[in-house]
Amino acid sequence: MVIDVACVKKDLRASDVNKNFTLAAMQNLPRPLFRQLGILARSNLRLFSNTPYRSQAITSENQVPTPKKPVGGFRGGIIGFLLGFTVASGAGYIYLLDEYHAASNLLLGSVEELQQSTNKVRDYAKKIEKIEEDLKLLQSYAASEDQLLELRNEGKKIYDSLNIQHLELKAHVWSIEQDLQKFLAER
Repeated sequence: MVIDVACVKKDLRASDVNKNFTLAAMQNLPRPLFRQLGILARSNLRLFSNTPYRSQAITSENQVPTPKKPVGGFRGGIIGFLLGFTVASGAGYIYLLDEYHAASNLLLGSVEELQQSTNKVRDYAKKIEKIEEDLKLLQSYAASEDQLLELRNEGKKIYDSLNIQHLELKAHVWSIEQDLQKFLAER
């Protein structure tokens, strides 16, 4: 099917589109022809539906352009501020989270070191208690200074008494020798 574009353009002016040209007729035209004719931009027909647009048909002659809302500096500034604040807050949160993890790891390391040193101190305290028990046992067996002085004095008394007995024995032996010499001399 060959369609003359010039004839179709002449027959399909914007004013005629809504009056004489039906949707069924437009759907029979090939899609590239629509683009060449520029009908889609000027027509108010919806190609994805079987019914025409409900509102009043607006032709290209009486079409009023709708004013676009300008994106002002204030609205753009607020959006930029909120976007920047969100990004900065996220980065700050991640940084604080990393710092928190680092600090908690340091704290856990310190707690573990403190526990190890506490265990060492506990072991030293047990050793000291055992040594104190041994010392008390030895002290119970050992003599005090008073006991040593008393034993020394008793030792001196015994030595003196032995010395006196020795001297007495010596004197007695001497007297026996004297008597024996007298007896032998008389004989």
